[in-house]
Amino acid sequence: MPTQNVGKFFDFRARVTAPTWTIDPGHGLDAGVVSGVAHRRSSGMEQVVKLGTSSLDVLQAGGSFPQPFSVELNEDRLKGAKKVQIYFDGITSDGMTLMNDYEEAGSARNVGVQLLDSEKKVLLLGQEGRVEYPAIPGLRLSFAARLVSTGGPVEAGEFSSFAECVILYA
Repeated sequence: MPTQNVGKFFDFRARVTAPTWTIDPGHGLDAGVVSGVAHRRSSGMEQVVKLGTSSLDVLQAGGSFPQPFSVELNEDRLKGAKKVQIYFDGITSDGMTLMNDYEEAGSARNVGVQLLDSEKKVLLLGQEGRVEYPAIPGLRLSFAARLVSTGGPVEAGEFSSFAECVILYA
């Protein structure tokens, strides 16, 4: 039976802008994002992936430019393993798009994050999206994330979504 190891928690952050800014200026652009994140995960287990700023037009045209990130494997667990299986899990409504966890005033609406493999194919989330790799010491797994519209009118604001990265060494 494979050994399970939680690699890290990934926090995907972005800002969606509109031609006319509609967020309440009293809340500021970064209100609550950083402090809220600090209480949910320990800093040693979290990696922030900054997706930058995307406009409503970009999201409605298919999504933001994918931002690369990588997963480092545990060298001690690679010893004796023949293969590595990895999957990402998080809050989703369609099995492919992470939903916005940031629900304060000024949060982006109808926006999500898709995770992509090294060939830029959208990953399924959860165990159904498990991907297998050979267990090679020093192997660093490459992925990307992009902000997309999830249906309905996109509203400008802040975005933060968590995904748990699970690594199985077998």
